[in-house]
Amino acid sequence: MEERLIEALETSPYLSETEISKPRLLVYLMGPYKSYPPYESPSTELGVATTRTTLDEAVQNLQATETDFDADEALWLLIELRRRLRKERGVNAFLAIDPEIPLYEMDAATQSVEFTKASVATVFIAPAMGDNLGVGIEIGSVCEHLSSQELREEVLFLGEQNVESSMIDAISDRWHVTVDEFDDFDGLYQAVKAHVRQVA
Repeated sequence: MEERLIEALETSPYLSETEISKPRLLVYLMGPYKSYPPYESPSTELGVATTRTTLDEAVQNLQATETDFDADEALWLLIELRRRLRKERGVNAFLAIDPEIPLYEMDAATQSVEFTKASVATVFIAPAMGDNLGVGIEIGSVCEHLSSQELREEVLFLGEQNVESSMIDAISDRWHVTVDEFDDFDGLYQAVKAHVRQVA
């Protein structure tokens, strides 16, 4: 899978904008592609707020770029993170959609497992603005198929400060995956960069 990924990423139409210096240093980025819809007002019913804080800093960074495509904010965040890692660190950062492996050949859960096994580092990202159900399902699937040493050394889970879940706690307690928080886009980027540097 490693060789197939490297070859597929070389020809991916989504990655043609940057030259990378470390093509064998595969970094798999996983996160939601869709944001929650905005909520007009908070609800205090049952003590649960329905408003979700977005990454204002991330949006400002993204709007300052020269990206001219129409993408959901959650996907936009991943694309900008991928772009910066490739441009500034020279690593072969990619999203699950980049290699364009058809789902009839390999389902999405299997792709995540195989991409993680083939990568030097994997980062799961849970921003407050994103629909994180898919992230939770996929990280559970990945954790069940990797050794505890691989999970400890190669996989990182980053959740925005507003994101709280018993399942996030379980990721650390059950599988010993490193779990950390971020509060803005720069904090997210610095955490991913540090993880990649440590693994590499």
